[in-house]
This record gives sequence, structure tokens and C-alpha cells, in this order.
Amino acid sequence: MKYFFITAIFVLACGLFLNSCSKDDAARPTITFNQTEGKANSQGEYVVSGRIQSEIALSKVIITKEGSSTPFLTDDTTAKNKIDYDFAYLITGVTTNTYLIVDIYNQANDKTTVRFLIRP
Repeated sequence: MKYFFITAIFVLACGLFLNSCSKDDAARPTITFNQTEGKANSQGEYVVSGRIQSEIALSKVIITKEGSSTPFLTDDTTAKNKIDYDFAYLITGVTTNTYLIVDIYNQANDKTTVRFLIRP
């Protein structure tokens, strides 16, 4: 019985050690929008804004309108090398409910993806 408890403690300790060595999601960038959803003006324009934070310097931000295979906007200049970034991107052509897919990459190639709704 004594060896059973020693073995159980060893297995638990190894499990905790291996779990602590796994990749941590804390390194992934986070995004906070200034509003929960957007409302485009009569010209179909909306400025999506907020804040991006990352423990590792950013690489780029890619915004794609859901359903499109081509990015609407790629920001690999103003976002690059920052760990704390206030952003404001002009989105045009909003005539129906439009979801934006926002992909944020840091320089370790960790990626965060979020959706944001803009209503006409």
C-alpha cells in the first residue's frame, strides 16, 4: 500500500510538471473593442476601434469580411513591434450585416481570431 501512494504521488507530480511546461495561452494577443458591435453610417462606413495587447511584440493584424477569401485590410506596419496598440480601422462597403474576422499575430506566430458585427 505504501508503494501505491508513493507511485500515485509521483504520477501526480509528473503530471503537474508536464502541464506547467505546456504552451501557455497567456502569450496570445488579446483584443478589446470600444463597442460590442458597430453601426455603419449612410455611406456604409464604420471605424472599428479598440485596443490590442500582447506579451510578445505584434507582427500584424488582418481583417477579412466573413465569407471573403481576400483580406479587407492587412496592417503589418503600424501594429508591428508593439505590445500595446490602440487601433482604429475604417471599414467600407457595409450594406448588410457584416461580420469582420480579425486575426492578430504576434512575432512568435501565436494567433488570436475574433469576430465583430457591423450593422448597416
